[in-house]
Amino acid sequence: MNKEVFILKTVSLHSTTGVVHIESVGFDPEDSAYIEIDARALLEDIPSLYKMAKQAIKQEEEYELKKYVDFKKELAGDYKGKRGRKKSIA
Repeated sequence: MNKEVFILKTVSLHSTTGVVHIESVGFDPEDSAYIEIDARALLEDIPSLYKMAKQAIKQEEEYELKKYVDFKKELAGDYKGKRGRKKSIA
C-alpha cells in the first residue's frame, strides 16, 4: 500500500548498520512520516535528488518572478489612460 505524504521538514535523521532513518513532519500532524532507507540505495540516489531539488527550486523562483511580472503588466493595463483617467476594471 502506497501512502503519499508531503514532507515539510525533517525532524530526526540518524543511521544504524546499513540503514538511514528519517522522521519528518508535514503541514498536518497526520502527514508525519518515519521511513527507513537502505543506506547504499540512498547514496546512489543522492546525485539525482540533488539535481531534482535544484531544478524544483529554479522552477519555483521562475514561477514567482513570472507571477509578479504578469501582475505588474495587469496593473499597468488596468490603470493606463490619459492624465489620470482610469480604464474601467473588468
